[in-house]
Amino acid sequence: MKELLLFIGIFVLAGCQSARIHIVAPSFDKQQKQQLAQHFADQNLKVNFAQGVLAPSEFNEASITMSPTFADFKLLGLVKDALRSAGYYKVDELRFAQQQQFYYEGHIGVYLLLPKEQRLPLYVESEDCTPYRTLMLTPEGRWQLDDFVSKPLAGTWRRQGDRVVLTSDSGVDTHLHYERTTRITYRGERPAHVLKALPGTQVAFKCTFVAINMN
Repeated sequence: MKELLLFIGIFVLAGCQSARIHIVAPSFDKQQKQQLAQHFADQNLKVNFAQGVLAPSEFNEASITMSPTFADFKLLGLVKDALRSAGYYKVDELRFAQQQQFYYEGHIGVYLLLPKEQRLPLYVESEDCTPYRTLMLTPEGRWQLDDFVSKPLAGTWRRQGDRVVLTSDSGVDTHLHYERTTRITYRGERPAHVLKALPGTQVAFKCTFVAINMN
């Protein structure tokens, strides 16, 4: 997966907030971003949601990146308080250019992945399609569809509540409905993730995609 380098410019800061806070949360929908911003507002912190930036898969659920010389520990504590109120109790601090994601003095990066119970599966399989197909959804926001006959399709994905929007590299959007349900297996009833095509979906995606948790 191609690593992306985020270049942050110099901004004029207002009030007592000593650093600009950039949130990278590509899997969050509009409502989730609003809720997260409110947690920061409760700490009197303003945030900016970075666009087109991906959280490296090596990062844990919550990571704060900053300059090695960043020393506003009060602000850092407020950021952690905001994250804790949002359900992120374990937060990594990264003071170096991890995965080419770094911030200059006066900037903090907050990289967030959805809590594990809310995340989409990385890999789903078709259960009612010919030919058989697989859909990969990476934590960095990329997807790839394979039917092992024609050329794979790929692009970026984002979550919008119970919908998953797949945008192809050519700019075409496909909407799938997501739900948590169960499937009967040789080990009995097991939790499952299901993605179903919505009306108007491209032919390649007119399937039901399933991932069953056998753990």
